[in-house]
Parts: sequence; C-alpha cells; structure tokens
Amino acid sequence: MGSQAAASLKGSTRLGSYLRKLRSGYGYSLRRVEERARAEGGEIDNSQLSRYEKGICYPSFDKLRVLASVFNVSIQSFSDVVDLEGFEELRPDTDDPRELMDQGNAAMKGGEHGRAFACYEQAIDALLENANEAEARRMIGHARVSQAGALTRLGKLSLAEQELRSALRTSIDLDPMTRVRALLSLANIHADLGDTMLSEIEAEKASTLARNNNLDRLAAMASHTLARVLAVQGEFESAVESYRGAAALYAGCGEDFEALRVRISIGTCFVDLGKHREGVRMLRTALSEAKSHGHRRLQALAWSHLGQAFYRHDDPKRARGCFREADGLALYNGERQGDILFLSAYYQWRMAESSDNPTREKIAFGRLKALRSEIERKFPEVDAFDGYLERGCRHA
Repeated sequence: MGSQAAASLKGSTRLGSYLRKLRSGYGYSLRRVEERARAEGGEIDNSQLSRYEKGICYPSFDKLRVLASVFNVSIQSFSDVVDLEGFEELRPDTDDPRELMDQGNAAMKGGEHGRAFACYEQAIDALLENANEAEARRMIGHARVSQAGALTRLGKLSLAEQELRSALRTSIDLDPMTRVRALLSLANIHADLGDTMLSEIEAEKASTLARNNNLDRLAAMASHTLARVLAVQGEFESAVESYRGAAALYAGCGEDFEALRVRISIGTCFVDLGKHREGVRMLRTALSEAKSHGHRRLQALAWSHLGQAFYRHDDPKRARGCFREADGLALYNGERQGDILFLSAYYQWRMAESSDNPTREKIAFGRLKALRSEIERKFPEVDAFDGYLERGCRHA
C-alpha cells in the first residue's frame, strides 16, 4: 500500500465510504461485487465487503488488488483515501458553503492544500443536503473541481482525476468557467502522468471554450498548459512563445502568482535551449519576486530549477546549495512538496555518484526510495530512477 496510516488501522471509515461510492457508481450490489471479484481471480464475499464499507476492518493488500481491478482504479487510490483522514481535524467550524469555499480558496493561495481540501469537502457535504436546487448543484460542481485542485497539489492525482471526470460526467449544471477549469485540471494531471497527447487535446478544448466565453484568465491557463506540454515534448522555443502569451494574459487579469510561475518556466526553457546565463538570470529574478510576496512553493520551485540549471552547467557546488534551499522550503504547513523533494534527492544522488562520495550517495538514494512511493507524476528523473531500480532487480 505504501501508506503508514493504512498499516496501523483496523478499519477506515473514509475508505469504507470510498468503496461504497465506487460500488454505487457501478450500480453493483454486494453480491455482484463478490461475483466480479471471483472473475478477477480473488475471493471477497459480500459480508467481508460490508465490513470494509462500514470501516470495521481493513482489507489486505491482496483484497485491495482485487477491488482495484473490479472498480478499475489504482491501488494507490486506496492508500491516498486513507491518507486524507489526516486532514479531518482541519475542517472549519461552519456549514455555510460560500464561507467554506472562500476559506478553501484562501488556503489554496496560502499553500495550505490540506486545509483547502477539508474546506471544499465540507462545502460539498453541506451543499448535498440541498442537491435538488439548481444553484446548489452548480456550486457542488464548482466545489468538486476546486477539491480536485487541492488533491492535485497534495499529489493525489488518481483521486483528483476521478473527481474531475465525475464532475464533467454528472454535473449538468456546470457553468462554462467551471467546465474549462475541469478540463484544464485534467490536462495538467495527464501531463503529470506522461500522456501529453491527451493533455494537449483537453487543453485545446479548454482554450476554445474559454475564448468563446471571453474567459481571459482561463484562456491564460490554457495557454500555460499547452506551453507545458510543448516543453515536455522538447519544443522549447514554441513553449516560450506560449508561456509568454500566458504571462501577458495573467498580468492583464491581475494573476501575479500565476504570471510568476510562468516566468520560472520560461527561465527553465532558456536553460534547456542552452542559454544558461539568461535562464539563470530569469530564475533569480523570479526567486526574488517570490520571496518578496512570501510564495514558499514558488520559492522552492525556483531554487529547484536553479539547482538543475547549475547541475547541467557542471557546477555541483552551486547546485547543492540550491537544492538545500529548495528542501528547506518544500516542507511547510505539515505538508511535503514531494515532487520538489524528489528532484533535490535525485540530483544530489547523481552528484554524489559522480564525485565518488559513497556516504552522500547512500543517503540520497535512501531518500529517493522513500520519496518514490509518494510520486505519481511522470517526469524524466522519475523514469530514470525507476529504470535504475529495475536494472538492479534484474541483476540481483
């Protein structure tokens, strides 16, 4: 499972609710799940499943593997669901949906993604009591897309994707703005998972819908996502052009945070194009601006990209310093920015390996192994590390 929380639980109410939701979504009875489990080569009788759904006991890994096949979800989703129990205590003392949404939005901007998730979830629970009203249904769709955003920032990509697909499929009252946000969130998740073709299709759909409805901020987000896909595909010059278009639109909408995030990406593209000095200058400027506004996530991101730039320029001393700064900023509000921590550990591992420092190499490798289970995103460093582990297993 990869979740320490799961290992220590006799049962999980949240996991039980999730299993019941999956079963209801398929229209399965307890008996039907038992039959489907047997068809998947496993044994889960209906009384066992009932106990799981009530949170009385926790399924074994083999049972979870079978349930994952039955409901067509990843096993990681089950672990992620249990991890979310840690945010229960962050639920606010209010049941006003609008107030909860405002608190969730403020928490997202402040980098408190666990608190944001708790606010959005409570807003959805409150709104479901009036789900027959059109306005409540519209707000539910909006809250679910926002909740998916919080899940994405928490690294729960599979759960976020499920929420978004469900919102697009079942929420007939989604307004154009919320529908564009959902499509863009899906596009970014699929980019994270390495499916750039699907990501590009979804971003193009979102871009067309945003332009047709004069949604400039969302048009900026669509351009941002398309630029990201181009960068992943190695088309850095085209990516820079698209990033600049996004930055201009963001600036026009007063979205300084997002405009700054784009400038970090542009600096990285310049480094990728071999324009090291210009790229580093842009990254340092963005870092200074992120510091002045107190954006910890963006500071960590800028330090991480600077570290990678110096690593590629064969300057390990500066690279190590940058990664140490990134690490210090990637742990805050009780949350771990797993992607940034993984990248720091990866490059420190490679540098220790190159400098023939077995102690540092061992420490960094241990961190990488521990962090790998938290990463759903697919980027080159993850693939390289997975390939190393696979080769090691074959030669063992």
